[in-house]
Amino acid sequence: MKTKFARIYLVRHGNVVNKKKIIYGYLPVPLSPTGKREAKRAGLFLKKQNIAAIFSSPQKRTQQTARIINQVISKGRLKITTDKKLRETGYGRLMQGLTEEEVAKKHPKERWLYFRQPAKLKKGETLAKMAERMLNVIQKGIKKYPGQNLVFVSHRDPILAVLLKTSKRSFNDLHKVKHFCSTGSVLEVDFIGRRLVNKNF
Repeated sequence: MKTKFARIYLVRHGNVVNKKKIIYGYLPVPLSPTGKREAKRAGLFLKKQNIAAIFSSPQKRTQQTARIINQVISKGRLKITTDKKLRETGYGRLMQGLTEEEVAKKHPKERWLYFRQPAKLKKGETLAKMAERMLNVIQKGIKKYPGQNLVFVSHRDPILAVLLKTSKRSFNDLHKVKHFCSTGSVLEVDFIGRRLVNKNF
């Protein structure tokens, strides 16, 4: 029996307009001109990857990124499915609208855990739960489009949670690997048989 194979591309949204340097969480911040260029570059790479469908977080910045990618790779013909399980982190929502300095004053314990022992952070949402919901969407996409390459547009921490989980690494490594997921990044995970294989670290 032939082994099933597909490529899954996890795309972080492009850079956003954020003049006040706040944690934007679920706020409807738009892509900046730089972010639009990043999304276009991601699209130019993905254009060569024979993409069957695009899935996106409901946040404005991911929706914009998904639409730009879709325009580049298919002139807007591919279906974009919005799924709330690809959303930003619960921590981001909890802290949205605050600067890092304000978070340090109002939520010192949570901020310390997030940067030092993120696996233990429970307020808002655990990284384990984040990985679980992301993997649920990915598996549903694979089932709907068997053997086909797919794009999932999401946010840094949810994407990294998936990669850490599939690599069997500790969620405490979140900040050790964050450089892999800058704005506009495209990260590849291969689906081989019934297993997701992280190709990034």
